Amino acid sequence: MMNFKTMNFKVCVLAFVVAGTIGVAGQATAGDAATAGQATAPGEPGPNTPAATGLEAAPVLVAGACDTPQHHQFDFWLGDWQVFDASTDKLVAFDRVEKRYDGCVVEQNMTFVTDLYRRPGASYRLSGMSINRYDGEQWLELWADNQWGAIAMRGSPDSNGAMVLKTITPSRHRDLKIVWENHADGTVRILQYVAPAGSGRWQKYGDLVYRKNR
Repeated sequence: MMNFKTMNFKVCVLAFVVAGTIGVAGQATAGDAATAGQATAPGEPGPNTPAATGLEAAPVLVAGACDTPQHHQFDFWLGDWQVFDASTDKLVAFDRVEKRYDGCVVEQNMTFVTDLYRRPGASYRLSGMSINRYDGEQWLELWADNQWGAIAMRGSPDSNGAMVLKTITPSRHRDLKIVWENHADGTVRILQYVAPAGSGRWQKYGDLVYRKNR
C-alpha cells in the first residue's frame, strides 16, 4: 500500500513533467507566432515574398482607352506626305496626319500648292483640316476648310481593308464618299466620289496619291 510520502513524491514528479511539457510547447508556439509575425509584419518581407526570394512582381499593363485594333485602322495614313494628282502625277498639296490626345484622335492638316479644288472667285488656295475619331462602332470625320465649309462623314474599312467614309448629311445637295487605300509600296491612294443627294449614283471627281515627304 502506497504511503503518504510516496504519493506526495509522485505527485511532485508528475507536476514537474507537466510544467516542462507546457514550457516547451509554449516556446514552440511563441516561435511559430514570431515566425508568422515576421511574415505578416508591415514593411518586413516574409520568407516567401518576392523581396525575400529576389523576384520582382511583374507590372500589370493596362491597355489605353484608344489602343484597340479598331483604333489603329487608320494608322496607315499617319505621316508627313506629298500629295500628287494621280492623273498628272503633279504635286498638288502637302498633308500632315498625326495622332493626338493619347492616340484617340487622328488629325489632318492639308495645304494645297496648286489651284486644284480652289473655289471659283477665291483669291487663295485651299487649306483645311480634319478630325477623325473611332466612336466604338465606326469612324467619324469632320473636315473644315477655308473655302467650301465643313463636311461630316462616317464609315469603316471595307472587305479589302480600305477605309470608306460617306457624308452623314448632304453637302450642298450632294453626297460625298472618300476611299483611303493602303498600298504595299507605302503610298496611300485617296479616291473621291460625289453623287446627287440620296441617289447613290457615284462619280469620281478626285484621285490623289500620297507619298512620304522625305
